[in-house]
Amino acid sequence: MREGGSRSSPGPGPGSSGDPHQPPELALHDTGSGPSLLLLHAFPLDASQWDHQVAALSAGFRCLRPDMWGCGESPELPEPLLATLDGYAAAVLRRLDAAGAGEFVAVGSSMGGYTALALLRLAPSRVRALVLASSRASTDTPEQAANRRKMAELALRDGVETAVPMVKRVLGRRARDEPHIADPVVGRIRRCRPAGIAACQAAMACRMDETPLVGSVEIPALVIHGEQDAIQTFDEARALAAALPRGELVVLPGVGHLANLEDPPAFTEALRGFLERIS
Repeated sequence: MREGGSRSSPGPGPGSSGDPHQPPELALHDTGSGPSLLLLHAFPLDASQWDHQVAALSAGFRCLRPDMWGCGESPELPEPLLATLDGYAAAVLRRLDAAGAGEFVAVGSSMGGYTALALLRLAPSRVRALVLASSRASTDTPEQAANRRKMAELALRDGVETAVPMVKRVLGRRARDEPHIADPVVGRIRRCRPAGIAACQAAMACRMDETPLVGSVEIPALVIHGEQDAIQTFDEARALAAALPRGELVVLPGVGHLANLEDPPAFTEALRGFLERIS
């Protein structure tokens, strides 16, 4: 078991194999000690999305937070429009291997939830439990996927400011008018580079349909839904929890798509309660 404390391990270049075709290594933020808790961020944010949860939980858990390529401290992909969720999940597993982390509880917000499901499919023996916040198992519609690809190309052409208006969609009604919530979210968006925006959108646009996987999951699972979520509906969250054989549903009032940033204490307590129940 490693000692407490925090360190960030950025990936400045290709993987340790020296293969020029292997994507650059992801940055991994590693804080605390205990059972591994893998925290996977939403689009268009970075690992700092989980700062509150890390502060609250790192005394009892080893909190591991990767940054997507081009986000936070991770390097950019040479060809971000070719990014895939499976490629990202495989890169996460490589970083966990390098850090000596075996089994983990996967916690994913929105895009992070898609990544958590990809990890479950690629390495089922390593995922001890699953937390999906504001996420879904299904793929985009053709129209949604086309819109993602357009946004990816727009970000590469015009810069990261093209993603800033998303703050109005990802936050609940109350949070949009609260500068202490909305302003830090905008700041996090601006920490992504255009190639990061493009890689996230390209990866989500071509992700697999994980609906068959969800029905076969035999590990404990928690679905967290924000009452004011404008992207995932309550019916979708309820159906996802019902499809998971050991699924639970928690609805957080007064928050939108980024529940853990809009009401950090409520989200943390829901997560902590789940972790205590499965311990």
